[in-house]
Amino acid sequence: MAKRHDLRQLYIDGWYEKDVDKLVSSIAPGFIFDDPAEPLPVTADMFTGYIERWYRRTEEAGAANEWVLRDEVRQDRDGVLIDWEQWELVGTDLSGMAVIRTSDDGVLLERITYFDRHLRT
Repeated sequence: MAKRHDLRQLYIDGWYEKDVDKLVSSIAPGFIFDDPAEPLPVTADMFTGYIERWYRRTEEAGAANEWVLRDEVRQDRDGVLIDWEQWELVGTDLSGMAVIRTSDDGVLLERITYFDRHLRT
């Protein structure tokens, strides 16, 4: 298995375990996290602060860091692993879509969106 698969799994584990060190160690130089709730795209040097804000914000919304992922799609092409998914934080109104791009250097990009209504299918 290519290194990008291991780095992507480390990134996923970091989110699920609320482990900032795993998250930071899985990202590539030049990493960008694009969250429309943030005033600017989050760069690698801003990521730790973002993670702290994210967990604070989601805890205030009632989340216990329990995720539901739907419609997950993965493509590995030309040295880049691309994941798409619909996400939901259980116990909150927070849900949306995400795309994550990972190379053998680490996670390059995560871009999320939010839904303002919930459709269960």
